[in-house]
Amino acid sequence: MGLARKYRKSLDEQWSLRFKTRHPDGDAYDGVVTHIKPGFIVLLEEADFEFDGFVILPKKYIKGFRDGKYERCCNQILRENGAIKKIRPPRWLDSCETIPQVLTTLMQRGVWPGVETIFNQGKKSAFYLGPITRVTDKRFFLKCYDAAGKWEGIYKLKCEEIFRIEFDSRYCKHFNAYMKSREEE
Repeated sequence: MGLARKYRKSLDEQWSLRFKTRHPDGDAYDGVVTHIKPGFIVLLEEADFEFDGFVILPKKYIKGFRDGKYERCCNQILRENGAIKKIRPPRWLDSCETIPQVLTTLMQRGVWPGVETIFNQGKKSAFYLGPITRVTDKRFFLKCYDAAGKWEGIYKLKCEEIFRIEFDSRYCKHFNAYMKSREEE
């Protein structure tokens, strides 16, 4: 079964899968697909049998999947613990067909995403967190802070280098709330 059919299975059956990526570190993401778009999927990420935020993955970085005995067990637990019944995909994503549209909508809604990019011919990655300040068809601008809670400045990043966009995760919520209280510093 190909990737397109697995995206559809996950979406239609609310079935958690592991998606393997072309990340330099070989990252994989577990979760339920909530949206399938021409260039990306939206995944409600699963960890420890609970859902924790949304991850947008461009299809060009997804190289495979795992849908075996571990996923069957995970899905049984997700159904038993009631997590599947609590899935509420953001409706605003229904109208977003491109990554720049997602970024623009996040900016308009005041959502501070985590954005990871891959660059240097796929050999390096960087993670940025903070508010989006501007979006064009090819670039976006993010006012970032570092992992030590210090504001760094505004980064000009390429949309084509986006590996993932993360929002509504506990990590983003807690760190962003902390930084919003320190925004003037």
